[in-house]
Order: sequence, then structure tokens, then C-alpha cells
Amino acid sequence: MDLLLDSADLSAIAHALEHYPIKGVTTNPTMLSTIEGGAVLSHLRRIREMIGEERELHIQVMGCDESIMIKEAHYLVSQLGEKTCIAVPVTECGLKVIKQLTSEGIAVTGTTVFSTMQGILAMLSGARYIAVFYDRMLNLDIDAKRVIKELSGFLWTNTSTTQVLAASFRNISEVTSAYANGAGVCTVRPELLSTGLAMPSISQAVDDFSRDWKSVFGEKTLLEL
Repeated sequence: MDLLLDSADLSAIAHALEHYPIKGVTTNPTMLSTIEGGAVLSHLRRIREMIGEERELHIQVMGCDESIMIKEAHYLVSQLGEKTCIAVPVTECGLKVIKQLTSEGIAVTGTTVFSTMQGILAMLSGARYIAVFYDRMLNLDIDAKRVIKELSGFLWTNTSTTQVLAASFRNISEVTSAYANGAGVCTVRPELLSTGLAMPSISQAVDDFSRDWKSVFGEKTLLEL
């Protein structure tokens, strides 16, 4: 079970690296379109410097045909390292790209997955991750939990190295539901991670323990006893 950060914001990434057990960072075209001055590649290089060579960086190709997407993938990996996962939309064109890139040993995330069949096709084409868009599926009255459960079951049965990567969450309940139904990886926005630790009951429990300790030992720590 792994956790990715869904953000291209440098300050949010820095904060997450310090506090959370993130395996890597996912970006999408919408995030990258907001980068000041359009300096996308230099921004991605900065993210790579921050997360190091051992963590994954997911980036979606934007070409409209197979040859351009493959060239984009080669360029991104050459510039950002082998731990760069190339996100490819799971369409007819995308499936051909996924097969080609995986045959070259490039890690691919089959993205914009809204159905079990899409995920199966991505898995059979060699994708390392199947990016299931949880909240967007709910908005279309698609049973996201069922799709994740079916895909994770197929992957387990076929002993595939592919993992279900759940994305597009509205709240923490959706994240925990995705994990519970078999997602091997979830990518979560920074504000949702913070929300998961912001329950008043957590602060109350910490305060209660602190009060009881101080009533006996004052400001002493365990090092002073």
C-alpha cells in the first residue's frame, strides 16, 4: 500500500516530504497549465530535485497521435530520470502507446480510467498503474468502489505487477474506501492529507494526555525523569 501526493505546488510538496510517507508525486495537465510563464519542464525538474531519484514522478503526455506521445515519453524520461511514470490516457491510441513504452521498459500509468474494461485493457497492455478517477466516476453515477474491487481482484488472480492507483478524491472517506476495496496506491491532494489529521478528537486526546502529565511532572520530559 503506497501514498502519492497529487500536486505540482512546490511548497506543498516540500511540506509533504517533511511530514508524510509519500512514495512520489502525481501531476496532471491542469496543474501544469497554471505554472507561471509556462516553464513546465524546469518546474518538473525542480520537483524531481525535491523528491530525489528514488521517488516516482507521474506526468501525462499531451500528444494527439501515437508517435508524438512516444516522443514525449522518451523526452520526459531522458530529462527527469527512470523513476518517471508516463501517464497515457486509456484509449485505442493510448493502448498502442502503452504497449510500445512498456516493451521498452518505461513505466506507464494508464490514466483517465472510468470502467473495469478500461482497466483490464490497460493491464493487458502492460501498464504499471491503472489510474481510476474515483470522484469523477461518482459524478457519472459509476460505482467506483466496485470498479476498484473488480480490478484489484483481477490483478491478484493473474499475479500481475500492475497496481490500481486511485485518484480524484473529494474527501478522506473516499480515500479510505479506495484502499479498503483493493487500491494499491492512492494519490491525494495536500489539503486532504491535512484534513485527515485535523479532527478535533485528535487534538483533544493529545491535550488530555499532556494535561495529566503536567499535573504530576510539570514541564519535565521523559529525558528528565
